[in-house]
Amino acid sequence: MSRWYFTELRQAVRNLWTPQPHYTESEYPDLTSKTFVITGGHSGVGLAATQLLIDKGAKVVLVGRSREQAKHVLDELPEGTYDFAEADLADLSTIRSAGDYIVNQYPEIHGVILNAGIAFKPYSLTPQGHEYQWGTNVVGHHALMKCLDPAVIKTAHSSAPGSVRIVWVSSSAVIISNVPGGINFDDMSYKESQPSALQLYSQSKIGNAYQAYLWSKNHPDSGVVSVSVDPGNLKSNIGRHTPKTMTRAFEYLLYPSKYGAYTELAALLAPGVEDGDHLIPWGLKGHLRNDVDEGRRGDKGEELWKILEENVKQVGM
Repeated sequence: MSRWYFTELRQAVRNLWTPQPHYTESEYPDLTSKTFVITGGHSGVGLAATQLLIDKGAKVVLVGRSREQAKHVLDELPEGTYDFAEADLADLSTIRSAGDYIVNQYPEIHGVILNAGIAFKPYSLTPQGHEYQWGTNVVGHHALMKCLDPAVIKTAHSSAPGSVRIVWVSSSAVIISNVPGGINFDDMSYKESQPSALQLYSQSKIGNAYQAYLWSKNHPDSGVVSVSVDPGNLKSNIGRHTPKTMTRAFEYLLYPSKYGAYTELAALLAPGVEDGDHLIPWGLKGHLRNDVDEGRRGDKGEELWKILEENVKQVGM
Protein backbone atom coordinates (compact mmCIF):
# COMPACT_ATOMS: atom_id res chain seq x y z
CA MET A 1 0.00 0.00 0.00
CA SER A 2 1.09 3.57 -0.66
CA ARG A 3 2.66 5.59 2.13
CA TRP A 4 -0.14 8.17 1.85
CA TYR A 5 -2.64 5.48 2.83
CA PHE A 6 -1.03 4.82 6.20
CA THR A 7 -0.58 8.53 6.87
CA GLU A 8 -4.22 9.21 6.06
CA LEU A 9 -5.36 6.17 8.03
CA ARG A 10 -3.58 7.48 11.14
CA GLN A 11 -5.40 10.80 10.75
CA ALA A 12 -8.75 9.02 10.28
CA VAL A 13 -8.18 6.89 13.39
CA ARG A 14 -7.15 9.99 15.32
CA ASN A 15 -10.59 11.46 14.49
CA LEU A 16 -12.25 8.73 16.55
CA TRP A 17 -10.64 10.01 19.76
CA THR A 18 -10.31 13.72 19.17
CA PRO A 19 -9.20 16.26 21.78
CA GLN A 20 -11.51 19.02 22.92
CA PRO A 21 -12.16 21.91 20.49
CA HIS A 22 -9.56 24.66 20.79
CA TYR A 23 -11.53 27.48 19.12
CA THR A 24 -15.10 27.88 20.35
CA GLU A 25 -17.81 30.51 20.82
CA SER A 26 -16.00 32.30 23.65
CA GLU A 27 -13.28 33.22 21.13
CA TYR A 28 -15.49 34.22 18.19
CA PRO A 29 -15.44 37.92 17.29
CA ASP A 30 -18.50 40.13 17.30
CA LEU A 31 -20.23 39.47 13.97
CA THR A 32 -22.82 42.23 14.06
CA SER A 33 -23.55 43.51 10.51
CA LYS A 34 -21.89 40.43 8.95
CA THR A 35 -23.75 38.14 6.54
CA PHE A 36 -22.91 34.48 5.98
CA VAL A 37 -24.36 31.84 3.68
CA ILE A 38 -24.63 28.20 4.81
CA THR A 39 -25.96 25.44 2.60
CA GLY A 40 -27.94 22.97 4.69
CA GLY A 41 -27.86 25.49 7.51
CA HIS A 42 -31.19 24.33 8.90
CA SER A 43 -30.20 20.84 10.06
CA GLY A 44 -27.38 18.92 11.71
CA VAL A 45 -23.96 20.52 11.66
CA GLY A 46 -25.21 23.39 9.50
CA LEU A 47 -27.87 24.30 12.04
CA ALA A 48 -25.33 24.22 14.88
CA ALA A 49 -23.09 26.57 12.89
CA THR A 50 -26.07 28.83 12.12
CA GLN A 51 -26.97 29.10 15.79
CA LEU A 52 -23.40 29.88 16.83
CA LEU A 53 -23.10 32.64 14.21
CA ILE A 54 -26.46 34.14 15.14
CA ASP A 55 -25.42 34.20 18.79
CA LYS A 56 -22.53 36.47 17.77
CA GLY A 57 -24.79 38.90 15.92
CA ALA A 58 -24.49 37.59 12.35
CA LYS A 59 -27.21 37.33 9.73
CA VAL A 60 -27.26 33.84 8.20
CA VAL A 61 -28.75 32.96 4.84
CA LEU A 62 -29.68 29.30 4.80
CA VAL A 63 -29.90 27.39 1.53
CA GLY A 64 -32.13 24.32 1.47
CA ARG A 65 -34.62 22.39 -0.61
CA SER A 66 -37.81 23.55 1.10
CA ARG A 67 -38.58 26.43 3.42
CA GLU A 68 -41.86 24.75 4.33
CA GLN A 69 -40.14 21.56 5.43
CA ALA A 70 -37.64 23.59 7.44
CA LYS A 71 -40.32 25.76 9.06
CA HIS A 72 -40.30 23.94 12.40
CA VAL A 73 -36.58 24.70 12.71
CA LEU A 74 -36.75 28.25 11.41
CA ASP A 75 -39.49 29.11 13.89
CA GLU A 76 -37.00 28.42 16.68
CA LEU A 77 -34.46 30.95 15.38
CA PRO A 78 -34.70 34.60 16.49
CA GLU A 79 -36.71 36.73 14.09
CA GLY A 80 -34.60 38.84 11.77
CA THR A 81 -31.44 36.79 12.21
CA TYR A 82 -31.80 34.56 9.18
CA ASP A 83 -33.13 34.25 5.68
CA PHE A 84 -33.88 31.18 3.57
CA ALA A 85 -33.21 30.58 -0.12
CA GLU A 86 -34.75 27.50 -1.72
CA ALA A 87 -32.53 25.39 -3.94
CA ASP A 88 -32.10 21.68 -4.51
CA LEU A 89 -28.37 21.19 -5.02
CA ALA A 90 -29.10 17.98 -6.89
CA ASP A 91 -31.04 19.89 -9.54
CA LEU A 92 -29.02 22.66 -11.20
CA SER A 93 -32.16 24.24 -12.63
CA THR A 94 -33.18 25.39 -9.11
CA ILE A 95 -29.92 27.09 -8.16
CA ARG A 96 -29.81 30.25 -10.27
CA SER A 97 -32.94 31.74 -8.70
CA ALA A 98 -31.64 31.08 -5.19
CA GLY A 99 -28.24 32.55 -5.97
CA ASP A 100 -29.73 35.63 -7.61
CA TYR A 101 -32.02 36.16 -4.64
CA ILE A 102 -29.11 36.00 -2.21
CA VAL A 103 -26.84 38.45 -4.02
CA ASN A 104 -29.68 40.88 -4.71
CA GLN A 105 -30.76 40.92 -1.07
CA TYR A 106 -27.24 40.72 0.41
CA PRO A 107 -24.65 42.53 -1.72
CA GLU A 108 -22.06 41.87 1.01
CA ILE A 109 -21.32 38.24 1.92
CA HIS A 110 -18.59 37.80 4.53
CA GLY A 111 -18.29 34.04 4.28
CA VAL A 112 -19.81 30.88 2.86
CA ILE A 113 -19.94 27.39 4.37
CA LEU A 114 -20.71 24.78 1.71
CA ASN A 115 -21.98 22.36 4.30
CA ALA A 116 -24.96 20.60 2.70
CA GLY A 117 -24.43 17.13 1.40
CA ILE A 118 -25.77 13.66 0.95
CA ALA A 119 -23.98 10.45 1.89
CA PHE A 120 -24.26 6.74 1.10
CA LYS A 121 -27.26 7.14 -1.19
CA PRO A 122 -27.85 4.09 -3.41
CA TYR A 123 -26.79 4.69 -6.98
CA SER A 124 -28.99 7.09 -8.92
CA LEU A 125 -28.62 10.09 -11.21
CA THR A 126 -29.58 13.74 -10.81
CA PRO A 127 -31.93 15.42 -13.33
CA GLN A 128 -28.83 16.57 -15.23
CA GLY A 129 -27.40 13.04 -15.34
CA HIS A 130 -24.71 13.24 -12.66
CA GLU A 131 -24.21 10.50 -10.08
CA TYR A 132 -26.41 11.76 -7.25
CA GLN A 133 -23.81 12.30 -4.53
CA TRP A 134 -21.37 13.93 -6.96
CA GLY A 135 -24.11 16.05 -8.49
CA THR A 136 -25.30 17.28 -5.09
CA ASN A 137 -22.06 17.68 -3.16
CA VAL A 138 -19.81 18.91 -5.96
CA VAL A 139 -21.65 20.19 -9.05
CA GLY A 140 -24.45 21.84 -7.07
CA HIS A 141 -22.02 23.76 -4.89
CA HIS A 142 -20.00 24.80 -7.93
CA ALA A 143 -23.15 26.24 -9.47
CA LEU A 144 -24.13 28.11 -6.31
CA MET A 145 -20.68 29.66 -5.97
CA LYS A 146 -20.88 30.89 -9.58
CA CYS A 147 -23.80 33.00 -8.37
CA LEU A 148 -22.20 34.13 -5.11
CA ASP A 149 -18.69 34.83 -6.41
CA PRO A 150 -19.15 38.52 -7.30
CA ALA A 151 -20.58 39.44 -3.89
CA VAL A 152 -18.01 37.42 -1.97
CA ILE A 153 -15.08 38.90 -3.91
CA LYS A 154 -16.43 42.44 -3.64
CA THR A 155 -16.78 42.00 0.13
CA ALA A 156 -13.23 40.66 0.44
CA HIS A 157 -11.83 43.73 -1.33
CA SER A 158 -13.39 46.02 1.29
CA SER A 159 -12.69 43.82 4.34
CA ALA A 160 -9.70 42.98 6.49
CA PRO A 161 -7.24 40.73 4.63
CA GLY A 162 -8.03 37.05 5.04
CA SER A 163 -11.34 37.63 6.81
CA VAL A 164 -13.71 36.62 3.97
CA ARG A 165 -13.65 32.87 3.51
CA ILE A 166 -15.23 29.96 1.66
CA VAL A 167 -15.35 26.66 3.56
CA TRP A 168 -15.74 23.51 1.45
CA VAL A 169 -16.83 20.62 3.64
CA SER A 170 -14.95 17.43 2.79
CA SER A 171 -14.65 14.30 4.95
CA SER A 172 -12.27 11.71 6.37
CA ALA A 173 -13.95 9.42 3.81
CA VAL A 174 -11.44 10.74 1.24
CA ILE A 175 -9.34 7.75 2.24
CA ILE A 176 -11.84 5.30 0.69
CA SER A 177 -11.49 6.04 -3.03
CA ASN A 178 -9.12 3.58 -4.70
CA VAL A 179 -8.57 5.76 -7.79
CA PRO A 180 -5.23 7.60 -8.09
CA GLY A 181 -6.00 11.23 -7.38
CA GLY A 182 -9.34 10.15 -5.96
CA ILE A 183 -11.59 10.91 -8.97
CA ASN A 184 -12.53 8.56 -11.81
CA PHE A 185 -12.23 10.96 -14.74
CA ASP A 186 -12.89 8.17 -17.25
CA ASP A 187 -16.40 7.60 -15.86
CA MET A 188 -17.07 10.21 -13.20
CA SER A 189 -20.71 9.22 -12.73
CA TYR A 190 -19.90 5.49 -12.92
CA LYS A 191 -22.52 4.82 -15.57
CA GLU A 192 -20.60 1.76 -16.76
CA SER A 193 -20.15 0.13 -13.35
CA GLN A 194 -21.58 1.15 -9.98
CA PRO A 195 -19.28 0.86 -6.95
CA SER A 196 -20.46 1.05 -3.36
CA ALA A 197 -22.27 4.13 -2.10
CA LEU A 198 -19.30 4.72 0.21
CA GLN A 199 -16.90 4.83 -2.76
CA LEU A 200 -19.17 7.34 -4.47
CA TYR A 201 -19.40 9.46 -1.34
CA SER A 202 -15.61 9.39 -1.02
CA GLN A 203 -15.20 10.63 -4.59
CA SER A 204 -17.63 13.50 -3.97
CA LYS A 205 -15.79 14.61 -0.83
CA ILE A 206 -12.50 14.46 -2.72
CA GLY A 207 -14.19 16.66 -5.30
CA ASN A 208 -14.92 19.22 -2.58
CA ALA A 209 -11.26 19.19 -1.52
CA TYR A 210 -10.26 19.82 -5.14
CA GLN A 211 -12.74 22.71 -5.32
CA ALA A 212 -11.28 24.43 -2.26
CA TYR A 213 -7.92 24.74 -4.01
CA LEU A 214 -9.26 25.29 -7.52
CA TRP A 215 -11.58 28.12 -6.52
CA SER A 216 -8.63 30.27 -5.44
CA LYS A 217 -6.51 29.20 -8.42
CA ASN A 218 -9.25 30.37 -10.76
CA HIS A 219 -9.96 33.59 -8.84
CA PRO A 220 -6.50 35.12 -8.42
CA ASP A 221 -6.27 38.31 -6.37
CA SER A 222 -9.79 37.77 -5.02
CA GLY A 223 -8.69 38.38 -1.43
CA VAL A 224 -10.84 35.40 -0.39
CA VAL A 225 -9.47 32.52 1.69
CA SER A 226 -10.74 29.17 0.39
CA VAL A 227 -10.23 26.09 2.56
CA SER A 228 -11.44 22.51 2.92
CA VAL A 229 -12.40 20.83 6.18
CA ASP A 230 -13.01 17.38 7.56
CA PRO A 231 -15.72 18.22 10.09
CA GLY A 232 -15.34 14.97 12.05
CA ASN A 233 -17.32 11.83 12.82
CA LEU A 234 -20.66 13.28 13.79
CA LYS A 235 -24.24 12.55 14.74
CA SER A 236 -26.09 14.22 11.88
CA ASN A 237 -28.64 13.40 9.23
CA ILE A 238 -26.19 13.35 6.33
CA GLY A 239 -26.03 9.57 6.55
CA ARG A 240 -29.76 9.03 6.47
CA HIS A 241 -29.27 6.46 3.70
CA THR A 242 -26.82 4.48 5.86
CA PRO A 243 -28.03 1.01 6.88
CA LYS A 244 -29.41 1.08 10.44
CA THR A 245 -27.12 -1.71 11.58
CA MET A 246 -24.05 0.28 10.53
CA THR A 247 -25.38 3.43 12.21
CA ARG A 248 -25.90 1.61 15.50
CA ALA A 249 -22.50 -0.06 15.31
CA PHE A 250 -20.64 3.26 14.98
CA GLU A 251 -22.88 5.49 17.06
CA TYR A 252 -20.65 5.32 20.11
CA LEU A 253 -17.77 6.73 18.01
CA LEU A 254 -19.76 9.77 16.84
CA TYR A 255 -19.63 13.26 18.32
CA PRO A 256 -22.43 15.86 18.65
CA SER A 257 -23.15 17.99 15.58
CA LYS A 258 -21.95 21.08 17.43
CA TYR A 259 -18.40 19.72 17.33
CA GLY A 260 -18.56 19.67 13.53
CA ALA A 261 -19.72 23.27 13.66
CA TYR A 262 -16.64 24.09 15.72
CA THR A 263 -14.50 22.70 12.90
CA GLU A 264 -16.37 24.66 10.24
CA LEU A 265 -16.35 27.91 12.21
CA ALA A 266 -12.66 27.62 13.00
CA ALA A 267 -12.13 27.51 9.24
CA LEU A 268 -14.46 30.47 8.81
CA LEU A 269 -13.30 32.70 11.68
CA ALA A 270 -10.12 31.61 13.44
CA PRO A 271 -6.91 33.64 13.14
CA GLY A 272 -4.10 32.04 11.18
CA VAL A 273 -6.21 30.12 8.67
CA GLU A 274 -4.61 30.47 5.24
CA ASP A 275 -5.75 29.96 1.69
CA GLY A 276 -5.53 26.29 0.71
CA ASP A 277 -5.51 24.94 4.27
CA HIS A 278 -7.24 21.66 5.14
CA LEU A 279 -8.66 21.63 8.67
CA ILE A 280 -9.49 18.54 10.71
CA PRO A 281 -11.47 18.09 13.97
CA TRP A 282 -11.91 20.29 15.79
CA GLY A 283 -10.44 23.14 13.78
CA LEU A 284 -6.79 22.11 13.64
CA LYS A 285 -4.67 22.25 10.50
CA GLY A 286 -4.31 18.82 8.95
CA HIS A 287 -3.47 17.33 5.59
CA LEU A 288 -5.08 15.65 2.62
CA ARG A 289 -3.91 12.34 1.23
CA ASN A 290 -0.93 13.11 -0.97
CA ASP A 291 -2.30 11.98 -4.32
CA VAL A 292 -5.44 14.08 -3.82
CA ASP A 293 -3.43 17.17 -2.93
CA GLU A 294 -1.11 16.59 -5.88
CA GLY A 295 -4.07 15.89 -8.17
CA ARG A 296 -5.89 19.11 -7.39
CA ARG A 297 -2.71 21.15 -7.92
CA GLY A 298 -1.91 19.56 -11.27
CA ASP A 299 -3.51 18.45 -14.52
CA LYS A 300 -6.34 16.58 -12.78
CA GLY A 301 -7.38 19.80 -11.08
CA GLU A 302 -7.33 21.68 -14.36
CA GLU A 303 -9.49 18.98 -15.93
CA LEU A 304 -12.01 18.97 -13.10
CA TRP A 305 -12.48 22.75 -13.22
CA LYS A 306 -13.12 22.64 -16.96
CA ILE A 307 -15.65 19.84 -16.50
CA LEU A 308 -17.51 21.68 -13.73
CA GLU A 309 -17.57 24.90 -15.73
CA GLU A 310 -19.09 23.02 -18.65
CA ASN A 311 -21.61 21.31 -16.35
CA VAL A 312 -23.02 24.60 -15.10
CA LYS A 313 -22.75 26.30 -18.47
CA GLN A 314 -25.24 23.76 -19.78
CA VAL A 315 -27.90 25.23 -17.48
CA GLY A 316 -27.10 28.85 -18.31
CA MET A 317 -24.52 29.67 -15.63
